[in-house]
Amino acid sequence: MALDPIEITGGLAIGTGLGGAIEDTVKPRLESFRKSQWAAHQDVALAPGEAAAVAAEDPTLLGDMATEATYSGVNGPNFQHLYNVTLTAPGEGTLLELLRRNPEVGIDFTHGLRKAKLEPQWDAALANLANMRIPAPDLAYMVIRDIVPDPFGFDGPAGPNDNTINDMGTLSIDTLGEAALTGWDKQRFEALVGRTGLAPAPVTAANAYFRNIVGYADYLTMIKKGDLRPAYANVILNTARQILTAGEYIEGYLRGWTTQKQMYDGTAQHGMSQADTDLGFDIRGRPTSVRQTYIGMARGAKYPATYADVPEPFRSAIQQSDIRPEWADVAYQNRYSEPSAFVVRTLLTDGAIDATRGATILTNSGWSPDLATLVADHYATGTGTATDPHVGKAETQLWTALHRSYLAGDTTDAEAGPVLTKLGVASGSQPEVLSLWAEEKSLALKKLTPAQVKKAYGDGAINPATGAAWTQPEALAYLIELHYSPADAAAFLAI
Repeated sequence: MALDPIEITGGLAIGTGLGGAIEDTVKPRLESFRKSQWAAHQDVALAPGEAAAVAAEDPTLLGDMATEATYSGVNGPNFQHLYNVTLTAPGEGTLLELLRRNPEVGIDFTHGLRKAKLEPQWDAALANLANMRIPAPDLAYMVIRDIVPDPFGFDGPAGPNDNTINDMGTLSIDTLGEAALTGWDKQRFEALVGRTGLAPAPVTAANAYFRNIVGYADYLTMIKKGDLRPAYANVILNTARQILTAGEYIEGYLRGWTTQKQMYDGTAQHGMSQADTDLGFDIRGRPTSVRQTYIGMARGAKYPATYADVPEPFRSAIQQSDIRPEWADVAYQNRYSEPSAFVVRTLLTDGAIDATRGATILTNSGWSPDLATLVADHYATGTGTATDPHVGKAETQLWTALHRSYLAGDTTDAEAGPVLTKLGVASGSQPEVLSLWAEEKSLALKKLTPAQVKKAYGDGAINPATGAAWTQPEALAYLIELHYSPADAAAFLAI
């Protein structure tokens, strides 16, 4: 084969080591020449495998691709084999799904397995996977809900009065055989059934039964369908039945509505012993308050007492208010109120009652005996003469007038003395009264009035505190001390 002059020249140039510069110049020209030759002579054939892939993607090109394979020496029958191998089928999972729907659209399941290159010995076993099996946990739920037969001999109660715990029953299915197909033997599957059944507890189904919303049969159905084992249906039913609390049974006896035996029977339903019930009675039964106890005892109450010591209807009122029997008479003696201290004072000063009766009334009202006697003796006159209220009113008015006059400087200490004596002020107390009034008078004179401050500032008078004329800030500060707000003080000075 004759070489192209350019190829010879390029080869010689490169071969003789004329340098990288010559190679960089010639080599791109050689590449360009090579491409132009391939473009002019498009004779490279597809590889047989590539041709088979093209035909697999577009079967209409099968003939052309078979011819293409002959350029590589592959004949028609061999290319057909190559083509068949190139074609694929759905995966095993999809094949199983298609097999389940074979009645709708038929498939060659065996051919699909061959495309997966599986040995024929697996055909039947793989085809058997198309039939779904019930998972063991679901099968256990079916046992609990009476959907499949129970191999363990359990059954539900025969009626609402049957408290025998049995379990289950029903469909013609080989339960243990079904469990075995997913790897569960009898003993382990029984354990799974036990785990699946819920423990008994009060439920809405029991409330519906008690409210006559459903009958017993429907209640039992609700139990079976609600993940609760039917064997415990009546345990749940009777646990959900509402009864009084232990405390309410105790209160029933405490308040006189039930007998002691009924109290014990009721608390026993909650598992409470008689000793704890008695302790609960003592805890719930209350005494009278400390003050009620003092007053009741002062009035002659019996302690300890019984409910029988109190007449009706007071007995029932005391018992039904949780007061224990030993405090009954104390509570009963508190049934009425005594006259107030002011009424007692009037009765004493008017001579309507004597000191002894007054002390008794005050003691029965809760006063300590010594104070009751002291107050009664102090106000008791024994004359029976009532004080005219107009006299007291006149005394008050005279006191007010004297106080006002003294502060104004119109009355001296000497002049005030006789008036204080007239008002009943002891001679030993008069100097203290006048001293306090003098202090009050001094406080009143220490402060200028707002009008005086305004006038002093307006006239430029001397401020004794500074020795200079009043300034606006000083006047404002003084008014603020007299409880003016800053805005009101400024407005007042500006008027």
